[in-house]
Amino acid sequence: MFDPNADAAPVNPLPQVVILLAVLLAVPEIVFQLGEAGIIGGPVGATWRQVIANKYGFSNQAMYLMWETAQYPFSTLVRFVSYMFVDVNLIATLFSVVFVLALGKFVGERMSSLSVLVIFFGSGIGGAILQALFNGPNQAMLGASAASFGMIGALSWILFSQQRAGGDNGLKAFRLILQLAVFLGIMAYVFGGRGWVDCVAGFAVGFPLCAVLRPVEGRGLDFWFEMARRR
Repeated sequence: MFDPNADAAPVNPLPQVVILLAVLLAVPEIVFQLGEAGIIGGPVGATWRQVIANKYGFSNQAMYLMWETAQYPFSTLVRFVSYMFVDVNLIATLFSVVFVLALGKFVGERMSSLSVLVIFFGSGIGGAILQALFNGPNQAMLGASAASFGMIGALSWILFSQQRAGGDNGLKAFRLILQLAVFLGIMAYVFGGRGWVDCVAGFAVGFPLCAVLRPVEGRGLDFWFEMARRR
């Protein structure tokens, strides 16, 4: 018997915007790894990560200085975005890539590509600002942890709105972030550090941002336009 779906892919393809974000995160790390292994760049290649981190990593001190002087140089503003694509090591990059691929697939199949980009970069930028306010000027930030946890915030809102639409209270939507919060708490207790602040800040931005872009189940910004017309 003829099966019209015989040639269909066994796994649903990833949204193109998610693939793009994963590639943007992975390519710099590949270059850093090749440089550290001495395959490219010679002796200088081993220093590329540190050099790029110093130039493009997010600096809390630079942000505070920008606010105090009311001067907004491009070299500081670009750090709000560029820091996401320079991570501390291979493992941290792999975690971010996996999070973006897995969570981005779920979010990207339910929202537009533009909305995915807004959530990713909005969570990364907003998360950097929030952690700077919490940690003070004597800290710095690298990697896409805030942006990837912003995708968890988006996933949580989507599940929450779906469950509420089905008559549930929606609390099950927060199961994933609660599990990750426990994990981050244990890691912070064992190894120290404040990496958990970046993650919490990203989630805190991604959740309401998704709520604005997808306020109710099955509706996007057209919901707000319709509300405005009714008023």
